[in-house]
Amino acid sequence: RSVEEPSALAHCRSSGRLHSHKIRAPHMAAVFLAAAVLPSVQRAARRASTARLLAFTSDMKPQHLNSPNNPRLKLAKRLHARRQREKTGLILLEGQRLIADALDAGLSADFVLVSDEQLRDGALDRLLARVPAEIAASTTAPLFRDVSDTTTPAGVLALFQKPILTLPPSPSLVLVCDSISDPGNLGTLLRASAAAGVDGCLLMAGCADPWGPKALRAGMGAQFRVPMMQVDSWAGAAASLVEWGCAIRAADAGGTSAHYDCDWRDASALVVGSEAHGISREVLADPRVHSCSIPMAGDLESLNAAVAGAIVLHEAQRQRMTGAVPR
Repeated sequence: RSVEEPSALAHCRSSGRLHSHKIRAPHMAAVFLAAAVLPSVQRAARRASTARLLAFTSDMKPQHLNSPNNPRLKLAKRLHARRQREKTGLILLEGQRLIADALDAGLSADFVLVSDEQLRDGALDRLLARVPAEIAASTTAPLFRDVSDTTTPAGVLALFQKPILTLPPSPSLVLVCDSISDPGNLGTLLRASAAAGVDGCLLMAGCADPWGPKALRAGMGAQFRVPMMQVDSWAGAAASLVEWGCAIRAADAGGTSAHYDCDWRDASALVVGSEAHGISREVLADPRVHSCSIPMAGDLESLNAAVAGAIVLHEAQRQRMTGAVPR
């Protein structure tokens, strides 16, 4: 037999989920059970979701490491050396902004270490919420300073796999770093390259490691945006540039043309040399290379390598954005 619809289920009928005014008695118990149990299940799911979001700010705190012999602390410290970075394929990032940049670029952290002094930082809580709980750990301030590469540690560091970015098949704007041995200058050049829309960077022998701590800090995340390729010699670099159809120009104080008189609108490459030695002789001796200089007031001989590179790259970007014809 049939019974009248319970008033507790009226909202189901009105919403279209029940189309009959009558419910069969054999199904009555199941309907009432579902109506009673569903809200509690939904509340439990909401509680679980909230717990996950608060994992780093409530009960689930990062594991605490208190021994200098801990394998993860020793590994992080070893990554100060280029040889260890190349051997393990890992890089060490310090500071919330640099780590967040890496996460924004789609990289996954292998290990995150926090100084006890930073555990109450709200911004740090948001950063830690982006990584799995099992890879995070905290340690004492003295141990953190021992692992850190900086004199005044930022309070958080992370280990990532070194990313591999592939150059496009036909890059239209390329930076060539000729023995840029200072990591700060190299990082700054990469940062300027990212801002100027450079498609890729060739690193010749004698360059600093772009994945070293100092270069990473100077690059401010540029290494996650600009593809880089190591080349053993100028011959190897030149072969790639010719294949891509790039006009090759070197920033040199004795250049025959001003940098803004060069036409950067077509495929182009800029070679920047070290501050100590300038452009390599084999580069300047190559007939395919045209040297350009940055006009300066007074009797100054040259600019910092990173500053000079940034000026020329942004002139190239200006011409490409505006379509302006050089004088």
